[in-house]
Amino acid sequence: MTEAQADYLAIDADGHVHEEDAMFAEYLEPAFRERTEGWALNADRNRRFVVDGEEHPPFPKEISVRKPMPPESRIKVLDKERIRLAVLYPSAALVAGYLEPGFSHAAIRAYNAWMAGWCGAFPERLKFAAPVALHDIDEAVGEARRAVADLGAVAVTVRPNPVGGRRLDHPSREPLWEAVAQLGVPLVVHESTGDPATAGGDRYGGMMRPESYVFHHVVSHPFEQMMAAMALICGGVLERHPSLKVGFFEAGCSWAPYWLARLDDHFEHPRLGHYMRGLTMRPSAYFARQCVVTCDPGDPTVPLAVDGLGADKILFATDYPHFDSGAGPVREFLEAARPGEDDARRILRDNALDFYGLAG
Repeated sequence: MTEAQADYLAIDADGHVHEEDAMFAEYLEPAFRERTEGWALNADRNRRFVVDGEEHPPFPKEISVRKPMPPESRIKVLDKERIRLAVLYPSAALVAGYLEPGFSHAAIRAYNAWMAGWCGAFPERLKFAAPVALHDIDEAVGEARRAVADLGAVAVTVRPNPVGGRRLDHPSREPLWEAVAQLGVPLVVHESTGDPATAGGDRYGGMMRPESYVFHHVVSHPFEQMMAAMALICGGVLERHPSLKVGFFEAGCSWAPYWLARLDDHFEHPRLGHYMRGLTMRPSAYFARQCVVTCDPGDPTVPLAVDGLGADKILFATDYPHFDSGAGPVREFLEAARPGEDDARRILRDNALDFYGLAG
C-alpha cells in the first residue's frame, strides 16, 4: 500500500511543540520567570531550554532545536504530510517534570494554560495531552482535572521515571490514577532523555554529560517504558483501575511483545508468580485490555509488533519537530512497515481515534 492509495488522512498520536516565548513570559508565574528565558541560544548558537543557567536536556553541540512555530505554521505541516489531526506533547515542559518540584509544577501549569490557547486556534486539528508532575500528587490531581475539564486536554501524561524514589505503582500515586480514570481520558507514559533517575543513567558518566547523550537516548526511552509497564501492570494498577487506558509512547513498539512474554513467564512461574500480588490475569492480558504503544515512522520491526500484539495496539506517531523526526512520515511508515490495507488504516488513523476518544 502507498501513501497515494490511502483514502483518509493520518492521525499523529504523538507530536510535540517547542514552546513559544509567551509561555515563559506571560503564563509562567512571576516568581519563576527569572529562572528561565525558555528556549535560548547558547554559545554554539544552538537553541536550548535553559533553567538556572543549565541546559536541559544536555544535547551535544551537533543537535539544534527547531524554532518554535505558531499554530498556523503547524497546520501547514499537517497539510503537507497528509495528517488530519495531531495530539501534541510538550518539550520544555516535559523536561521540567524532572526538575526542582516548585519550578516543575509551575512550568507545567503554564504549559497547559498556554497550550489550550495555542490549540484553540485550530481546535479540530490540534489537540494536546496535559503533563502533570509527580512531586506532589495532590497538585497533580488538581492539574489533571483543570487541564481536562477546563482547558480541553484529551489525555494526561506522566514521565516513567521514579520521583522521590517512588515507582508508578507506589500507593501514593493511586489518587492520580483514580482521577484520570474518572476523567475518562487516557494516561500516557512519555519519557525524555535527561532525568538523573533514568535506568542506567550513571553508566556513561551521568545524565548531564553531553558526550554521553547518544547512549542515554538509546536506553532511556525503551528501558524506562519497560519498567513503567511492569509497574502499572504487575504492580496491580490496571487490576485496580480496569477502565484506565494507558499508552506507552515514543519508545517504538517491538519491545512490547518480548517484554509481555517475559512478564507472563514470571507470572506463571510456580515459585515466583505469587510475588505479583493481586493479579487475576496474565500481564499480557492487562495490556491487551487497556494498553497501546506508538511506532516510529521508519521502524522496520513494526511487523514483529503487529504479530505479537495485533495491529489494533499500535498508533502512528511522528515525534515532529524533535531532532529525530523527518519529512514524509506517512510515506516512511508505509515503506518500512509494509502493512496491509486494513492494518495501515488501523495504525495510521483508527487506533488513535479510539484511544483518545475522538470523532472519526
